[in-house]
Amino acid sequence: MSSILIGTSGYDYPEWKGVFYPPEIKRADFLSYYATQFNAVELNNMFYNMPTAERLFSFYERSEGNLQFSIKANRLLTHEVDSQWQNSADDFKTALNPLLEKDCLCAVLFQFPQSFHYTNDNRIYLAKVIAAFEGFPVVIEFRHIEWIRESVFEGLVQRKASVAFCDMPDLKNLPKMSVVEPVETTTRTQFIGPNAYIRLHGRNANAWYSASPEQNGSGRYDYEYSEEELKEFVQVVHVASEEGRKVQVYFNNHPKGNGAKNAIMLKEMVLNQQFN
Repeated sequence: MSSILIGTSGYDYPEWKGVFYPPEIKRADFLSYYATQFNAVELNNMFYNMPTAERLFSFYERSEGNLQFSIKANRLLTHEVDSQWQNSADDFKTALNPLLEKDCLCAVLFQFPQSFHYTNDNRIYLAKVIAAFEGFPVVIEFRHIEWIRESVFEGLVQRKASVAFCDMPDLKNLPKMSVVEPVETTTRTQFIGPNAYIRLHGRNANAWYSASPEQNGSGRYDYEYSEEELKEFVQVVHVASEEGRKVQVYFNNHPKGNGAKNAIMLKEMVLNQQFN
């Protein structure tokens, strides 16, 4: 299962105590415990605060080298882009270097907002920011359906970037991507790029665009996948791995510890199929 990475989007959730983490564990020990259960983690808090090399190296140390890390790009590179974005890119790359050198950086995730439309200026910026991160495992997440087109995918493949497949509610303007394609008696995946990158956000359609404080934000990710729903991804994971792609699956349905519970379920299902 070395080419298959399964984990959660974030790990530092106190509400997971008693659900995933032992009740008596200290928060400072969350990551070391997490590393005994999963082989990868997607770090999202770098989106809000520009990380430093020292901080990212500390994650490596606390996990004792047992985790692969996907790092979400800082908002100055995706949501709040200005004329100084290249300085932000340089700062971010400097912070990433320790993980890159330790060969435990499995992805740099650029998650663009729904307001990032398919325009000429945005296409140019996307090409520039990917070029700025040449040599890094770049993954792009689109939140608007306008980007789901062959010309975009071809350009990303040429630049050795991958596209994140996101499991989300079936709502207007959200990308709708099929991740598998039957071919006669077999199946092949439709992942774009060297990484088969899957983010499971949940299917909480009622809360996705809610304006209420109770539903907005983390409320949209308040969802628990059933065993039947997770079965949809087992074959996808295996086929993508057989295609030679690095498979990464992260559960972002973090409220109530659902992400951790679902990640454990999927990990066991994938392992069971491997040995059956």
